[in-house]
Amino acid sequence: MWRFRGTPHYLDAQAMRLGLSKDRLREAWGNAELHRVSGLLGQLCERYHGAPKEAGRAVVIPTVLAQIQATLGRCERELEKLHALAATAEAMLEEAHDAFGLECPRRRFRVECDSDEPAAPVET
Repeated sequence: MWRFRGTPHYLDAQAMRLGLSKDRLREAWGNAELHRVSGLLGQLCERYHGAPKEAGRAVVIPTVLAQIQATLGRCERELEKLHALAATAEAMLEEAHDAFGLECPRRRFRVECDSDEPAAPVET
């Protein structure tokens, strides 16, 4: 059964996964896009729990399912904005490091896109 746990739970899990302090990610709680996703998913979770279930899945009529799909689409668009923000910050930082002749720090994560060219193999 699905249970939406709210932004802090998911931020804490990502902090552990990415090797970041929880305090650093808690600063993201106020992010507008993340807040919209969280609010919309909270509403969808209420719909889920109010609907009859078959094999753990909510059973809804087609018009309600269309509304749910539209809401998830809105969440996907917010996620796209967050990816764009992260990729933009990464590009700006790389450009600044280059401008000062500094080596860009190695990051444990990056934003990738299906249209990116394959990365050159890393020499060891």
